[in-house]
Amino acid sequence: MPDTVLVAYASRFGSTKGIAERIGEVLAATGLAVEVRATDDVAAVDAYRAFVVGSTVEGGHWLKPASAFLERFAAELGSHPLWLFSSGPVGDRAAGAPQPDPKEVVAARRSLRPRDCRVFAGAFDRATSDFSEMGLVERTVVRKFLPDGDWRDWPAIEAWAAGIARELVSAPAR
Repeated sequence: MPDTVLVAYASRFGSTKGIAERIGEVLAATGLAVEVRATDDVAAVDAYRAFVVGSTVEGGHWLKPASAFLERFAAELGSHPLWLFSSGPVGDRAAGAPQPDPKEVVAARRSLRPRDCRVFAGAFDRATSDFSEMGLVERTVVRKFLPDGDWRDWPAIEAWAAGIARELVSAPAR
């Protein structure tokens, strides 16, 4: 029977990947079997007992690979324990303000019924970011207006992951 938890993510500049990796570390520290993978790298989900799925948020939307993942595996995700997280607000003002759920999460709340959904502040490092897949306008906007820094609240992320772990450890695998 499947006994592994999949932490799947879509990340533009690496911040969401870092959050997914930290969630995976917290889950693994409790004895759970965990795989952390980019949503694009997941071909099948039948080997997993639970899912934590996250994406960078841009313009109020998840990245396309994460949205496609939710659509492609909707039947499986909707019939297993599922948690969703979003990452994206950067800058002191944005990171400190309540953030609305991205549009895909609003829809997933209705159709997939995740156990919880969270929005975590993100990070951006202009010096190490890869802009090669961006168009000219998008690249210009990001370079001029996205502030450098790391606003991820690691204690909050770890506490959320610990709550997921407690729930999964107390529930037998299918």
